[in-house]
Amino acid sequence: MGLHGYYYYIDEPGMREIKAGDESVFTLPMLLSLDEYWEIIHYIFCGKTKNGKTPWGYIVPLKIENEIRDSLATVYFIYPEQVRMAKDALFSITEEEFVATYSFKELKKAGLYGINWRTKKDKLEKELRINFQALRTFFNKVAQSDDCIIFYVV
Repeated sequence: MGLHGYYYYIDEPGMREIKAGDESVFTLPMLLSLDEYWEIIHYIFCGKTKNGKTPWGYIVPLKIENEIRDSLATVYFIYPEQVRMAKDALFSITEEEFVATYSFKELKKAGLYGINWRTKKDKLEKELRINFQALRTFFNKVAQSDDCIIFYVV
């Protein structure tokens, strides 16, 4: 079983409960999954595997300052303003521009989670396109509701 990246959204009072340790992240339903492509997508947007620059680093939020330690996993969060910044970044490029930003060979060389010697370029591109569209839809919805996003990998 591989590591999968999951998102859900929550209002700010709920976020405070999670940060205080009064509520577990794992009691809420998952709303979007990037499957095993979470690190690849962060790398494409940021050029590194963690702590990507704003606003691109909020799309797959693997930023130390946005980290919560849960008993089962490391959880990352972003606040409504950061959600809007990430949404604007996602809508500032087209799907074709997204695909043009990376080289399959470079992704394979980088040793990213979700890519191995059997990974096929066409399949990866198809999955990345699907995830790009899903991220745009998800961030647009959450930005409209003015909620926070929680992201974790298990």
